[in-house]
Amino acid sequence: MRGVKPWGMCIILLTGVLVGPISAQVLSPAEQAEGFVSLFNGQDLSGWNIEGTKEAWSVQNGLITCDGRGSGWLRSDWEYEDFILRLEWRISPGGNSGVFFRCARGGAPWTTGHEVQILDDAGKVDLHGSGSLYGNVKPSANPTKGAGEWNAYEIRCQGKHITVIVNGTLVVEVNQEEVPALKEKPLRGYIGLQNHGSKVEFRNLRIKEIGYRPLFNGRDLTGWKVEGAGEWSVEDGMIFFSGRGRNLWTTEEFTDFVLRVEWKIKPGGDSGIYLRGSSKSQVNIWENPVGSGEIHGYRVNPTKRMDRPPGEWNLFEITVRGNKVSVWFNGEVVIKEAELVGMPPKGPLALQSHGHPIWFRNIRIKVLKSQ
Repeated sequence: MRGVKPWGMCIILLTGVLVGPISAQVLSPAEQAEGFVSLFNGQDLSGWNIEGTKEAWSVQNGLITCDGRGSGWLRSDWEYEDFILRLEWRISPGGNSGVFFRCARGGAPWTTGHEVQILDDAGKVDLHGSGSLYGNVKPSANPTKGAGEWNAYEIRCQGKHITVIVNGTLVVEVNQEEVPALKEKPLRGYIGLQNHGSKVEFRNLRIKEIGYRPLFNGRDLTGWKVEGAGEWSVEDGMIFFSGRGRNLWTTEEFTDFVLRVEWKIKPGGDSGIYLRGSSKSQVNIWENPVGSGEIHGYRVNPTKRMDRPPGEWNLFEITVRGNKVSVWFNGEVVIKEAELVGMPPKGPLALQSHGHPIWFRNIRIKVLKSQ
């Protein structure tokens, strides 16, 4: 394998057939230490959305399985920008599928974003063959295995550089700026698995978001402190608040950043996230007609109510630059660069106590260079 340049790139690695039995989900200690998280729990399609023929997708024997009925794709809950994605796939004889990345929710994902092709075409090199950036960049080789055998992809995206490695062989290395058809492709979007009318199976989907680091280790409250008494605990990799006590604060302070977090509440629940140590600069979480995402102390309302029903997980991405705040919520930007006059220039984050139980998980942050 050729050396990987340290500058921005998007790498796709197909490492080949795995020998012997392996569980449906494998996250090695090394991957955990590097910051990888699983995208598939081995039990159901939590964290994924079916676009198109819903009955085609299921979990069978710990594998994401598409039986080939109809058409469509399986879309990730989160949008991703720069990342390392690892997964394994197995295709049926004569089968066709693909892995999408940086694609939009609407439209054809292979045109709104990118597709790395999956075919039963071992050894054949084609602009639309396995390992290609479908229809845009032809691979230099195709060392995939035949139908019924497992292959592994590693997709590494950073900036406009895309590299594809197939079973240890570098087959594509390209800068989007150098390919007219790729030049205007987005640098952010969803990850997807394609239903192209063939049976295909996937396992061991895991991802590392480049530039982010966890604020919660999934085991204990290291890096957090309670403001006075408070019943905050860790349960099954989640931070749980009983509804009694005070706020939970980070021990670290932040200036400009992007915060990603998942949360869920019970019916009637109420909480929030304080930014830079300020209760006024609070992104609200509540069951209210206005919708979560409101910047409470400044009365900046979200443009759209995106809350999922109580008991379901919600996704926040909160961007803070200077005194401006944006909120991406369950796939929509509901607050865009709201100016918060008087917002502190720096401070810790807090998970608010408001007398109601709430759960948080997958809390991570990307520190931005201050402008």
